[in-house]
Amino acid sequence: MNKAWLRSIRTFTLGWFIGMVVWRIIRNAGLRTYLESLQIGASSINVLIFIAIVSILAGLIFGSIQYYNERFSKLKSSFRLQLFKALVIHLIVMLSLYLLLFLLIRIYEVRLVESFKNFILNPLALATLFYSFCINAIIIVVRHVNDLLGRGNLLKLITGRFYQPKEEYRAFMFLDLVSSTHIAEQLGHLNYSAFIQDCFHDLSAVERTLAQVYQYVGDEVVLTWKVSNSFNYEICLEAYFLFIDRLASRKDYYIQAYGIEPHFTAGLHCGPIIVTEVGSLKREIAYHGDTINVASRIRGKCRDLQCDLLISSDLKDHVNSNAFIIKSMDTITLRGKSVGTEIFSVQSKT
Repeated sequence: MNKAWLRSIRTFTLGWFIGMVVWRIIRNAGLRTYLESLQIGASSINVLIFIAIVSILAGLIFGSIQYYNERFSKLKSSFRLQLFKALVIHLIVMLSLYLLLFLLIRIYEVRLVESFKNFILNPLALATLFYSFCINAIIIVVRHVNDLLGRGNLLKLITGRFYQPKEEYRAFMFLDLVSSTHIAEQLGHLNYSAFIQDCFHDLSAVERTLAQVYQYVGDEVVLTWKVSNSFNYEICLEAYFLFIDRLASRKDYYIQAYGIEPHFTAGLHCGPIIVTEVGSLKREIAYHGDTINVASRIRGKCRDLQCDLLISSDLKDHVNSNAFIIKSMDTITLRGKSVGTEIFSVQSKT
């Protein structure tokens, strides 16, 4: 089952449930009218069941539409254009659903409505359509803000979950563009920025690994995964190769647009980390501790050891997949560390 699709459906279902409850509070008569037209008693239980059914159906329909709209959107676009496109699609779907409802009413009760125009211009139908449109608009905006802050961080900030520092166990990957200084000089600032933008747009290839983007720093991006007892560490390695394969598949585009094929190296490490909410002028969720520093230092060794992907022994001990060639690269003392750290190179067998 696609987890991203389920997450989209869950978000829209919850959003619609909250929206329908608010609608029930501010317009009680509206729901009663719907229930009575269906010859259903307007008791509190029936109202709650009605809200739940509508929310689930709306979540399935609009959650799926939003997922596939984002999934198959090939072109980069601004938030404004993405929002406009999504709202237009949702409005068209809503009008199609109203048309379907109109046709069903015409089949069973011809005298109730004479035309679709009269049906859709009914004050109750107009109010419902406008309110439904507002619900979807709010959900879409919240989803985009959540993506902007990092998936899941919006709720954490609202609830103050990490106002007090807490310890978690996480895996971190530092991805860095090779020869970034040379590329920047060759392309110039504007073209280099567009080049980086394209590269990070292609980072969407790792979505299925459930990687969270912790931060973008210039030409470097930091990915993280929260580790549980059932966590599959192989997906961290798969994320790197999915990204590299996506860049390779678009080699012709990059050469035609920039005259350069991008290449990234990566360092991976896992361990305990402190997560907390920081800042007053700008709040965000930050990670502190040795784990993230070690991951960064490992990535820095890629050039010296001429390896594309390096991982720590801590992470290697959890990897049992036969899909990778893992080779010890000796024990080194990373800058700022007094204890030696064994690191391993990783290559894909495919």
